[in-house]
Amino acid sequence: MSKSKTKNNKINGYLLLGIIGISVLITLLFGFNIVSVSLKKGSGSGETVELDSGASMKNDYYTIGNNPTELNKTSFKELTSALKENDPLKITDAVVRSFISEYFTWTNKDGNYEVGGLQYIYGPKFTQFSEESRWGFYSDLDLYISQFGRENLLEVESIETTEVVPAGQFAVGDNKMDAYYVEATWTYKKSNKINVDEFQKTGYFTVAVNDGRYEIVQIFDSYE
Repeated sequence: MSKSKTKNNKINGYLLLGIIGISVLITLLFGFNIVSVSLKKGSGSGETVELDSGASMKNDYYTIGNNPTELNKTSFKELTSALKENDPLKITDAVVRSFISEYFTWTNKDGNYEVGGLQYIYGPKFTQFSEESRWGFYSDLDLYISQFGRENLLEVESIETTEVVPAGQFAVGDNKMDAYYVEATWTYKKSNKINVDEFQKTGYFTVAVNDGRYEIVQIFDSYE
């Protein structure tokens, strides 16, 4: 055999070994990723699933909103823990906190069509509440974004709640649901562009259990 053929055979052998090595590495990495996701997912009720970005979470009933803030993530993890404990009072408190952190935050919104926290609203009132929000709290969001930039707008920084109390049954037509009541106050991060103190920062919430889901059936910004 000529030296040229011997050299080519060696090169081909090196290439083959290189391809095999890369294939093995890819397989190992892929397998590691599957194991990592499986470990994060778990198998219990109220499970939390965190994707590679660490920004996508869900449990048996809810999914975290788009572009979550750190408070969104913290509130959602508390909600998932409360669901695992199956404690109605803790779940109610966590649902309200998750709603507030999503609904009243604008720094992660692209326009007034993107109303946050809708998944926590009583299902049959979902569309009505969404429309009312676009004409109400979210009505000037597009203008604020264009004038000040969304990074300078509202972002809920902290939330305080009163003790959750049972509120008997809440009736919607023939549907009667166990309900709970809680009051909340919250603060916004300071902004150099807008006066955050001019916006709503108190709420009075009734949460009902609708077919296993805890959903907000009433919200007031003041006593009536």
